[in-house]
Amino acid sequence: MASSSLRTVEEIFKDYNARRSALVRALTYDVDDFYSQCDPDKENLCLYGHPNEAWEVALPAEEVPSELPEPALGINFARDGMNKKDWLSLVAVHSDCWLLSVAFYFGARLNRNERKRLFSMMNDLPTIFEVVTGQKPVKDKPTVESGSKSRNSTKRSIDGQPRSNPKLAE
Repeated sequence: MASSSLRTVEEIFKDYNARRSALVRALTYDVDDFYSQCDPDKENLCLYGHPNEAWEVALPAEEVPSELPEPALGINFARDGMNKKDWLSLVAVHSDCWLLSVAFYFGARLNRNERKRLFSMMNDLPTIFEVVTGQKPVKDKPTVESGSKSRNSTKRSIDGQPRSNPKLAE
């Protein structure tokens, strides 16, 4: 799917999920192949997840600025200087960041509610870091702040300054 055709929350999430699946596979099921492709003697390498659920270790795009945000550069250099699990965790964290940046690059034209919905959909999935490290996502515990009771919140104007609420003043 061409990047310019990703216009809806659902299309962007589908792209995010496919790229995420590719990266999870690279860092788990295909880990030996991935590890061998990240030769520290090669140039600066990046791990890419593609919308067709394929992953690739490759040099970064040559055009500047690139069409999409770029993943972490030089993932191969730290490979032999770190414990393998720690290195994979580091690549996973950078991959999570890259996925978010690509999704919100595509979502630049979404409105506030659409961005919130997109983030919520992405946040319902475990991060690549959580998958790679075997951590279980922590379920949010209801708190006084996030509970169902209504609370007084400070509304802010566009410039970030608190706005007065006439109902609170009464």
